Amino acid sequence: MDDRLISSHRQRAALLALLFASGICLAMLASRALFAQSRELFFYPWNLFLAWIPFLLARRIYGLRADRSPRFGLLAVCALAWFFFFPNAPYIVTDLVHLKTRAPVPKWFDLLLMVSFAWTGLCLGYLSLYLMHEVVRSWLGRRWGWRFVVAMLALSSFGIYLGRFLRWNSWDVLARPLGLASDLVQCVGFANTPELFAFSATFFAFSLLTYATLFAVTHLHGQGESACG
Repeated sequence: MDDRLISSHRQRAALLALLFASGICLAMLASRALFAQSRELFFYPWNLFLAWIPFLLARRIYGLRADRSPRFGLLAVCALAWFFFFPNAPYIVTDLVHLKTRAPVPKWFDLLLMVSFAWTGLCLGYLSLYLMHEVVRSWLGRRWGWRFVVAMLALSSFGIYLGRFLRWNSWDVLARPLGLASDLVQCVGFANTPELFAFSATFFAFSLLTYATLFAVTHLHGQGESACG
């Protein structure tokens, strides 16, 4: 890659910050479990784990590209895995549908807990997208970098719909390919599934807003003007 290479210590700083954020989320959930003597909402650690996968894959891909590694097979496998797991990170936002009053836990606590997990998942997802953005930009140029971002945000919005409403998972691409393909064919006609179009378009707008904001913030300090893409 070029002189815009993100230094290893900045990558480690981001990694530590995300680990710290994840630790806070898990501590809040553990405190809730002790207080309520309940294991409600214990699906969150799994969803957070899934959000970590695309971030770790993107770091690996970025490292291979930065080192100009000739291991193109490994690069392709990691990129394909990233593509299928990426929607798991922003998917956590949709877990807000589970918000309701659950005595004796105050509703405001559950709201803050869910938002904490959602924010951490978004950061994991969009920082992984930022790394992939840089890889594509360094390879094909600025315009193709942003085209890649827009395409991934649009496709991930559709993927999140498949997960939230049709209950498909990333690994179903290998475990249940025929069933997934059948549902994809049925979803092709948006006229038959207006909710799909409405959700995908709305989540895409939300995703673009969030990524653009995070992208702008990352360029306020550190890499400076030379890091703008």
